[in-house]
Amino acid sequence: MTCENYNCKDANSVEREQERTLCVKDLSHVNYDPAKSSHNVILEHDNKADEYKTFRAYVTAYKEQEHIGGRFNIDTTSDRNATKVLSCFVMGASHDLIASMTREEQIEYFKAGLDFLKEEYPTFHVVDSRIHFDEKGLPHCHTSMLPIHEKEDGSKSFNVTQHQKGKDYFKGFQDRFYEHMKERCPDKNLERTDPEKEHRKKMSVREYKENQDFKKEIEQERQRLLAKNEKLKDIQKQLDKAYEKAEQSHQHNLKIEEYCREQGITFMQYEKQCFYASKGYGEYPEPEKNNPDREIKKEIEPERNNPEIRR
Repeated sequence: MTCENYNCKDANSVEREQERTLCVKDLSHVNYDPAKSSHNVILEHDNKADEYKTFRAYVTAYKEQEHIGGRFNIDTTSDRNATKVLSCFVMGASHDLIASMTREEQIEYFKAGLDFLKEEYPTFHVVDSRIHFDEKGLPHCHTSMLPIHEKEDGSKSFNVTQHQKGKDYFKGFQDRFYEHMKERCPDKNLERTDPEKEHRKKMSVREYKENQDFKKEIEQERQRLLAKNEKLKDIQKQLDKAYEKAEQSHQHNLKIEEYCREQGITFMQYEKQCFYASKGYGEYPEPEKNNPDREIKKEIEPERNNPEIRR
């Protein structure tokens, strides 16, 4: 059983997503299948919440109707100074335990968890408690409650810290939850998982979504770099071919320079020899025969036999 407390600004989207009433245009950002949401089971729900468009309006009206006083700061943008007006609990189980139960047994199992929360927080008000069967993972139960604290004189206020005091509170919370479920499900041989482990603060829904978005951005950047790397490889291949061709041309030019020195001719005279050879008036001089950039014609053009051109 995990717990996260929210201020009014975040509570609206959290509650709407739990109830599957949140308007989502891009379904790639949600981890459930809307087509399967009808399979979810509502254990408890405050119908008055449906009368208001936002959670802010609902919690404000509830405060007035129930004459709740005390600190009620829901307009601040500072999370530290904002009043926590919603406590959300998520109850799950191991894969083996879930697989060993029928759907009806799973529902009864989560009902027992809701009963535990009511015993643990008798003054809290249940806004919604439902089992999600529409997500990719295992079935689990979400329970959202208004954290109402009642003093001995009967006065009420929103105050979650009075019920979750001390750094070791949640360790004891898990111990009590385990004892409760073991008593309610005696035939399941329930086990307490790592009771001595460090109970560090879990990510909030907002932090989780930001983390998922960051992972998505990293993956998109990775794919972009991979595509860019493939383009660079193609460019490198083209450069290698161009370098090889340039090297061949360089070696050929060195041979031409050596040939010109041996024959005692200039480069212009050499080009003239090549020109006449290409017209069929003679053989290509060395090293032009081995020029990789020139295609030597094997067939002599008809003009080669023209006596007028030869004269």
